[in-house]
Amino acid sequence: MRHQHRFTRLAFIALIGAGGIALLISSGHFFRWKPVSVIYNDDKTQQPALRMQIYPARTEGSNHPAVLFFHGGGWITGSPDQFKWFAKRFAACGIVAALVEYRVHSRHGTLPDRAVDDASTAYRWMQRNHARFGVNPAHIALVGGSAGAHVAAASTLSCAGSNDCTGQDTKPPFALGLLNPVLELTVANESQGYTKEELLLIDALGPSKAAELSLGSKLARADIPKLVIYGSLDPLLPTAYQAVSSQVEGSRDSIQLLIAAGEKHGFFNNEPWRTIVGNALMEFFRSQGANLDCELETNDATRLQKASDPGA
Repeated sequence: MRHQHRFTRLAFIALIGAGGIALLISSGHFFRWKPVSVIYNDDKTQQPALRMQIYPARTEGSNHPAVLFFHGGGWITGSPDQFKWFAKRFAACGIVAALVEYRVHSRHGTLPDRAVDDASTAYRWMQRNHARFGVNPAHIALVGGSAGAHVAAASTLSCAGSNDCTGQDTKPPFALGLLNPVLELTVANESQGYTKEELLLIDALGPSKAAELSLGSKLARADIPKLVIYGSLDPLLPTAYQAVSSQVEGSRDSIQLLIAAGEKHGFFNNEPWRTIVGNALMEFFRSQGANLDCELETNDATRLQKASDPGA
């Protein structure tokens, strides 16, 4: 009899649990924050379908910022899942986060300028569909790592692709987050960490297109705030110093250059830097007026030093 009562209680608990799950599903709560996969280049009939995996903000409202993430991989390979942790973390803080698939050489046989076109197309898609995800269209940012940072920045700072940057009728991104970005293609060499395959892609662009896709002189665009982060041991860092120092005094205000001491290229992919860099990006977006719905940990913020700091 005692076992029978126990079974009855367990069955009742299971029934209540099942009912709760059913209620969640019927009310839409269960699926509300499930990632949504969309084809963002559906109007480009001659191109392969390219997807964005969109993580809705895990808070109510229609004034959310959005961030589009572009993976690294030297324009040759790579996966949008590189930024999956960031997407989940940002969504938990009220930011709509999108992982963008773009064309790369190993899968599509394309050069870097096609990837830049794709970034522009993805950004315009989010602008057109902002209401669907409760996004404030004035607060859409682009974030990328390495070649993905170049793709993100070039899509709005350069007009080298077949698209006219983000489009004449589209407002530019409200901010850029560039993690160990590739900036200058015209001076690329193996000593800066480029592979032979990456250098061949740059050569295939031709001198004129490579110059148009080089970003050092274009960082001066003052209407787009930029957070740029490198490891101090990254061989790409000297070109960043040169690019920032070459800007006229007033335009430097739109660029924040932070350094992770003792770290190499791609350091932000691993803890503790992943969390530190993620918080730095969100704090930067908040400083530019974006609404965030979480408290950020700032205890380790000093581990990212301003480039002008001694020892940076």
